[in-house]
Parts: sequence; structure tokens; C-alpha cells
Amino acid sequence: MTIIDPSRPHAGRAAGEPASVRERVYLYLRQQIITGEYAPGIRLVEDQIAEELGVSRTPIREALQRLTSEGLVNRVRRGQLVVVRVDETTRAELHELRVAFDQVAASMLTNKVKSIDWTSLHALLEPLSAAIREHGIASSQYAMAHLELHIAINRAAFSPITSTFLERQAFLYPTDDYVQQTGHEPISQHRTLLEDLASGDLERAQTAMRVHALRGHANTTI
Repeated sequence: MTIIDPSRPHAGRAAGEPASVRERVYLYLRQQIITGEYAPGIRLVEDQIAEELGVSRTPIREALQRLTSEGLVNRVRRGQLVVVRVDETTRAELHELRVAFDQVAASMLTNKVKSIDWTSLHALLEPLSAAIREHGIASSQYAMAHLELHIAINRAAFSPITSTFLERQAFLYPTDDYVQQTGHEPISQHRTLLEDLASGDLERAQTAMRVHALRGHANTTI
């Protein structure tokens, strides 16, 4: 199943604006490395990734070049590309930044709650549900749909320039910790998050974002 469709508008973009396949591939691969889904030292093969994501090799090659320039991928013997090690300290720092960032996003959303297209954001729960139904919670399809939902929330919160700058920093939206905890089924959990963000209540919105982020951190108890 192709999970990156060049004709589909990117979540959170203006209506009719085409998605950039290279951007979506890049963000997905970066997320996989930063969260540890791609283990340190594993070899990244263009053909394999292209088949997994249902795209051509060109956006894969371009994404890997970007990740190499950022130091997240190393080129070793015979041109092979391998994932670098992102240690637990770095990952913990990135998580703290995400928690702080989400608090600001909640504030921004509350300030302009009436102008947000909440229907479009809720619609992103369907690809999330379809990915679980068709491929399972551990699939690349689910990881991509999950990442797109959070990117869409961030883009709704901030201006285009600000959101573009921020999403080029670090993502830490893991899919293998909080979403499987008893009582926190993935779809209902994200639906509740959207409802809290749309409430117009700053305290409720910020608490929801914080709890959601902390639930996604394996070493955090809430």
C-alpha cells in the first residue's frame, strides 16, 4: 500500500497545495532515526525503503542525502549508508523540548480556536484508524499517519514560516509506547486530544498536550 501519495495535500497545508513527496519522506525517515525506530548501525537501502513507503527511489535518495548532511546518517565503505546512534540523553533532551513546544502550541491554538479547521484535523484520524486496521500498530503506515497528525496540529497552531522552521528541528513522536497503554486506545486518545485543544480553555488544552506527550515517553509515569 502506498502511504505517500504525491497528489494528496499535506496535512495542515492550504487546500489544493500539493504535498512534497521528498519532504514527507525526509520527515518520516528523520522521525524513525530520532525515535530509535531505526536502530543505530542498520544499513539504509534505497530500494527497500522505496518499497516500504510506496515511492520512487529519487525522494529516498534526496532524503538520505539531507540526513547525511545533518549527521544522522553516515556513509561508510562502498558508499553504504548507516544510521548513527542517537543516545538516550539526546532523546530525553528532545522529549523535554517537545513537551515545552507542545505547551506553546496549545496556547497558540487556544488564542485562535475559532479560526482553526477542526474538521480537517479530525479527518486525519481516519488514516490513523485505517493504518491500524490494515497494517497494525507497528507499521510504517501507522507511524506516518501519526506523524502527519501531529505535524498538522503544529501547523494549525503556528504561522507557516514558524511551523516550517520548527518542524525542521527535531521530532519525537514515538508510536510504540503510550498508544498501547490500557485505556488509551490510539484513535480515541487522539480524538480526545483534539477535543481538548478545541475547547478554548487554555489550562485544559495545555494539560492535554502535556499528558499526551508524557504518555509517549517510555521512562515517564503519569
